[in-house]
Amino acid sequence: MTSTEDPALARTIPPSEFDIGTPVEWMVDPDQREKILGVTYEFSQTGERKTVWYTPNKRRAKKALVLSELTQA
Repeated sequence: MTSTEDPALARTIPPSEFDIGTPVEWMVDPDQREKILGVTYEFSQTGERKTVWYTPNKRRAKKALVLSELTQA
């Protein structure tokens, strides 16, 4: 029998407080444009922007081309 009084995984953060990041800029390798080096996310509630680098050392790439639209060739 299961208890319905206290759920095991109670929600701790109300859905209205989630701050979802949407990608707004992509940093790509200028020589290999299919290789994404980093992405800048803009958060829905705060408007804050944060860049995440997908390089081996997780740091800013020395050379990167910044794109505001990512299209498939």
